Amino acid sequence: HELGNVLLDRGDLDSAEKLFRECLEMKRKVYGEDTPHAHVAATLHELGRLLKARGDLDGAEKLYRECLEMKRKVYGEDTPHAEVAATLHQLGRLLQAQGDLDGAEKLYRECLDMKRKVYGED
Repeated sequence: HELGNVLLDRGDLDSAEKLFRECLEMKRKVYGEDTPHAHVAATLHELGRLLKARGDLDGAEKLYRECLEMKRKVYGEDTPHAEVAATLHQLGRLLQAQGDLDGAEKLYRECLDMKRKVYGED
């Protein structure tokens, strides 16, 4: 999905979305449609970022939530992990943009707590 990231960063959202969706479909075929996998979660995350850039906040939220659920299954429900924290952060930013400040604060606090566990207090 890295080529999709380059296209996204260049502002070619249509081409980037096409690549992300193709990549997601391919990864789901390889790893299994219902099998949680870090590579599938990473592509969900990037596709969510693209939808947010397009202004499709509801679509982005759906993908970020699916990504978060998958990452928690992959890394462990109660295991702090930087990848989980990254999605908590992005979902928090999205909720903030939607005006859900309470939801955003909850996610930011969970993200901060997780980062402290992963990286330490300093």
